[in-house]
Amino acid sequence: MTSDQNRRTFLKVAGSTGALGLTGLAGCAGSSSDGDGGGEGGSGDTITLGGSMSLTGDNADLGRLYKDSYQETIDRINEAGGVEAGDGNTYELEMVLRDDGTDPSTSRSIYQELIDREGIDYLLGPYASSVTLPASAVAAENQKPMVEGGGASPEIFSQGNEWIFGLLPTANKYAKSYFDMALEQDSPPETVAILAEDDTFSQTTADGAREKIEEEGLELVVDESFPTETSDLSTNLGRVRDNDADILLLCAHQQHNIILANQMESQGVNVDAAMGTVGSLNQSFKGEVGANGDYIYGPTSWDINANFDDPVYGGTQDFVAAINENYGYPPDYHSAAGEAVILTFVNAFESVDELGPTAVRNAIRDADPFSTVYGEVSFGDNGVIDKDMLIRQWQPDPGLQTVYPSSVAQADPIYPMPDWSER
Repeated sequence: MTSDQNRRTFLKVAGSTGALGLTGLAGCAGSSSDGDGGGEGGSGDTITLGGSMSLTGDNADLGRLYKDSYQETIDRINEAGGVEAGDGNTYELEMVLRDDGTDPSTSRSIYQELIDREGIDYLLGPYASSVTLPASAVAAENQKPMVEGGGASPEIFSQGNEWIFGLLPTANKYAKSYFDMALEQDSPPETVAILAEDDTFSQTTADGAREKIEEEGLELVVDESFPTETSDLSTNLGRVRDNDADILLLCAHQQHNIILANQMESQGVNVDAAMGTVGSLNQSFKGEVGANGDYIYGPTSWDINANFDDPVYGGTQDFVAAINENYGYPPDYHSAAGEAVILTFVNAFESVDELGPTAVRNAIRDADPFSTVYGEVSFGDNGVIDKDMLIRQWQPDPGLQTVYPSSVAQADPIYPMPDWSER
């Protein structure tokens, strides 16, 4: 961390609950504003944001991206003087973030406790669609706005829930740009293999891919699902090899992308292209698989080379530099979406005449597009942002590159991937 740590808000562990809180410097007691959901959810001139996150377990690497982005953004807002709310008061931000281990039941209990015991009115969504869906139901039942950057299943936004707002493209869009990219190549694919984890997000991603495959007249030669606890994909990959699929799509999370990259070599799976939907673009993925990760593709809703104006950092590249300097890794789209989660609330706090869950919910829903490091943010009638995915690829030199669409590409895709015998 930087040498000015003494100026920064601090991270504290809250006893046996395992709560992580970013606490501002303000002091005296707060009170209710709109009468429909308690106070600001904090003490004094503070507004508390609360939620659960995958801080341990298989998804901890991804959960850390959100936590660090939240922390850095809240720190900077507080250091700059806090939030000048539309009610005429200035508030510092406080965060309570508890570990759910990517468990839906644990997450649901955490949110209920944050509302009932902590009096928190403004909810930060968890990671993973399977966790976000039940968590968003708690938000609706208690009429508290939830903003999330970690759940992408369309099911989350098809329940008529007016209290949930999502910053990721829905899962059915995750693979479509991958097919568009492959079909633009000199030797476009004719056959496709899909391997899909049996969780909500991955199955929805696979559904969207199947629709795209049918629309484009491609042949689906392998279509298999596997349990989340699977640690061996060799049999599935053997079928991909034996059916001579041109391209492979893995609809799954980081742990299975690691398995895929390592076992494609041992199973002799030579495809023209292979993509993993989540976790294939992280430095932690490449650190685990090394050269086996070369040529693997992944989708992203954000490009690290973008430079959008931002009221907290100045611009995207200032955010990238801050995460690199203070946390020792380059941010990815999870990180950028996390910053936009915080700014979505801040934008609403600044625009309401009186703080309260309903007023803030309405301000988020009705907001004109506003700029973040993630790009321009606004929400459709269903509460989800409208974004298309970009495609990135691990290339041996110079490394991770945006390759599609051409309007933002840093390099051409290396397509087809070289066979394992040629590497």
